[in-house]
Amino acid sequence: MQKQDTAKRLIVSLIVLALTGAAAVITRVAGLETTTAKLVGSFAAVFLLTGVVWRFPFRFYCMAFGFDVLAAVLGSALNLYHYLGFYDKFVHYTSGILLAEGGLLIIHTLAKRQKTPAEPLLCRLFSLFFSAACAGFWEIYEFTADSLLGINMQGDNTNTMGDIIAGTLGALTWFLLQTAIQRRRKNT
Repeated sequence: MQKQDTAKRLIVSLIVLALTGAAAVITRVAGLETTTAKLVGSFAAVFLLTGVVWRFPFRFYCMAFGFDVLAAVLGSALNLYHYLGFYDKFVHYTSGILLAEGGLLIIHTLAKRQKTPAEPLLCRLFSLFFSAACAGFWEIYEFTADSLLGINMQGDNTNTMGDIIAGTLGALTWFLLQTAIQRRRKNT
């Protein structure tokens, strides 16, 4: 990895770390309802995410940190999940976009390892269905956590299905945008 690329990644991580710190201060000063665990988790997410996606393409790196800001900093630390009724669905929608991009990375990596050409439409379809499947798996995780730990991450069936639909709509949005971009490249 080149020094310039390393510097860009560090800058992104430091910006998100600073936003997390600002959120922690705002939470305390404004007296917003949140927990110390959510604040600590938001800081931990920055360090964990930096380590996990460090070698991923820069575009995905930025998307992952953008999602972290939405989910951990704004959603958990500032507790927008509590204060804005639509916010949970919005985060699930954006997770669909991020996971579709992750699916694209997976299918391209597999095609490269097999030394086979990656057919663009099949790659986009794989990414769409990968993301939709992840939305379902996330809800299974929430159900399991609720059952084992006696917490209430999931809410009710309507919330669960709404989350899956929001994630799938995010993936579908990604698919349609990528299809439009692909067509535009073909025509130029």
